[in-house]
Amino acid sequence: MIVIQTTLDRKAMTTLARITRRTLRRGRNGPVRMLAWFVVVLETFLTWVYIRGGQGGWPVNMLLAVIMLACILTEDQVNGMVSLRQILPASREVNATFRDSGYVHRAQSGESWWPYHQIRAVVETEDYFVLLLDRSHGHIYDKQGFAWGTPEEFRELLHKRTGLKVQKIR
Repeated sequence: MIVIQTTLDRKAMTTLARITRRTLRRGRNGPVRMLAWFVVVLETFLTWVYIRGGQGGWPVNMLLAVIMLACILTEDQVNGMVSLRQILPASREVNATFRDSGYVHRAQSGESWWPYHQIRAVVETEDYFVLLLDRSHGHIYDKQGFAWGTPEEFRELLHKRTGLKVQKIR
């Protein structure tokens, strides 16, 4: 049995959004990000053309390039903040108990039981373990929150029960 206590805060939810984008949403998110980068380059080029030609419309192009660049660079933070706002305050302190048959996710607002076969990806970062159930649902656990067990035992349990390799992502 392994017990992990985690506080779902902005850092945790940003990490969850980043991990989801880099794993399960990779194929879906790539073309959109490429289009966004194309718009940044195009708007920057048009800004240069307007300035060089003495035209007055360049501030609009520059503003569009900056806005698009901000969207690209802060995508995970924004998705994390939106996700955090959807979590009730009583559900932000999580106590998870991992057993051989499945795991129980407890918060002040209630508890839910999850079987291991629903996990689609297991990811480890420097600070967290992330269990992704699908493209829009995952659980994140703080490595500093182990009340019972160790990260090594947890890694072994997840590999044994899910059959999935634990992916390490920075």
